[in-house]
Amino acid sequence: MKKYFFMLGFLFVLIGCSAVQNDNISDFFVSGNFVYSGGFEKGGIKTSSKIVKKDNLKFLVEETVDTATRVERVYLLNKTSVDLVFVGEESSFNFDSINLTKKETILKTPFKIGNSWVSNNNEYEIIDYIDAESGIEVTVQKIYPNGNVEKTIYQKYFGKIYRSFSQNN
Repeated sequence: MKKYFFMLGFLFVLIGCSAVQNDNISDFFVSGNFVYSGGFEKGGIKTSSKIVKKDNLKFLVEETVDTATRVERVYLLNKTSVDLVFVGEESSFNFDSINLTKKETILKTPFKIGNSWVSNNNEYEIIDYIDAESGIEVTVQKIYPNGNVEKTIYQKYFGKIYRSFSQNN
């Protein structure tokens, strides 16, 4: 009888850990330095990011540089969503200037194909979910009000691994 209780307890712990691990959305936004091909005149894109904690909130500050521009993005990492709270070409971002009411939710749980939401008049939908050996990948489609479409793939423990943009003609 003790064996059954032990196995039952072990299964509850295993199932509980699995559910928490799959729903930890901040694992899809990591700090580090990355280089991507493409960009303006195919000059490549360099991205560096770091995690910053301020006032019991967790942010990812990302700087993207290509041959023509430098853009800084600040994401608020919540338990069930990731919100873009700042985009700009400023060289030094000030956390005191963040307006958390003006945010755009770019990723949210649950990670199920068909899960959709609207944020800042843009329509978002999870269109693919892959549990591969290299890690979980979530593909999000963003449709702008003018019909343009952006697709972004996020990989767990690595971050943004792919982004494409197509214009509505």
